Amino acid sequence: MKWLVTLLLILTTAIIFTLLALEDPGFVLIGRGHWTIETTLSFFVILVTLGSLLLYGLLRFLVTLWQLPAHFFRQRTTQQQHQHQEIFLQSLFTLLESRWAEAEAKLLKVVSTASPPLATLCYFGATYAAYRQQAPDRAQGYLNEIRFHFPQEELSITLLQAQLQRAEHNLPASLTQALYLRTLAPKHNAVLLLLLTLYLQLADWPALLELLPELRKRKLLTVAQIQQLENRASIALIHHTLRTNPVQAATLWSQIPKTTRLRPVVLKVYVKHLITAGDVITAEPLLRESLKYHWDADLVTLYGELETPNTSQQINSAENWLKTHETDPVLLLTLGRLCLRHRLWGKAQQYLETSAHLQPQPLAYQLLGNLLTQQEDPLKAADYYRRGLQLALEKF
Repeated sequence: MKWLVTLLLILTTAIIFTLLALEDPGFVLIGRGHWTIETTLSFFVILVTLGSLLLYGLLRFLVTLWQLPAHFFRQRTTQQQHQHQEIFLQSLFTLLESRWAEAEAKLLKVVSTASPPLATLCYFGATYAAYRQQAPDRAQGYLNEIRFHFPQEELSITLLQAQLQRAEHNLPASLTQALYLRTLAPKHNAVLLLLLTLYLQLADWPALLELLPELRKRKLLTVAQIQQLENRASIALIHHTLRTNPVQAATLWSQIPKTTRLRPVVLKVYVKHLITAGDVITAEPLLRESLKYHWDADLVTLYGELETPNTSQQINSAENWLKTHETDPVLLLTLGRLCLRHRLWGKAQQYLETSAHLQPQPLAYQLLGNLLTQQEDPLKAADYYRRGLQLALEKF
């Protein structure tokens, strides 16, 4: 459309100029020394126009000729960039196919003439390929090249190195890098989560417990996940201490935060150790306090297994729990065991029968059978034994 408008303008101008020239051609006189040139105005205008066009064309040609080398250079550079991008894409596909050596070679082929951003990407890919070939020295060299071009990205580069080392199961080296990263960025989320993963893999439970408050503060994990990790680390430390230095178990227990100590899953481990060691005097108040905050069937069962010198106090404590857990079969079974131990036969039978009615269990029927045998009621005792045996067989 533009060329049509331009053509119309030229034709219109030419027609107007021709009409004017026919009516009054005019003249132009040019003198220089003894020379004079006289011509019509129309011819002079045409001559000047053609000369201007010729001069413009000549100048355009000279400029184009001058810029020709730069044009060829740019064209060649663009062509090389396209080739490099193609090779880079091929290298990525080669990486995805796990052809590490071939991918590394292709990436290094691009590096020498590629732009700094593309060269950096090539070095990143080559680093990964070298690690997968178990060539950490080559990988370190590539990372050093990246550091040279982008020294301000030390955090990201070291983080990549630590993650690759962890992926290759070089956990001590990865931990060294992660601890260095924490000095650079103490509150960086990725660094904290990397440390968490490494502590779990290395089973470094004290360091994990020290890290968890920061993870909780920054809300990097849910409350349930934090508690689960606290439980896991605390239980692992208790088992390790009991296995290597049982004398220090009480000291370790006192160092564990109270909120963690009161959790049933953690308390059970320590209480079972106390029961095995015969220290029921220490175990009883621990169970009692934990059950105030966390009602747990296993803890109630353990409470019934404790043989303290003051069974009547245990019965009083357990009967107080009935106010809020009157239909709990495990609590009723525990009360039955405690009453048996304290020779309260009537109350024991009542608690055990109620427990068996709410939730039949082989142990409840066995204790009832023992009680009825002692009270010389063999027929009823045999019936309870039969029920307990039948339940036990059904569970297999």
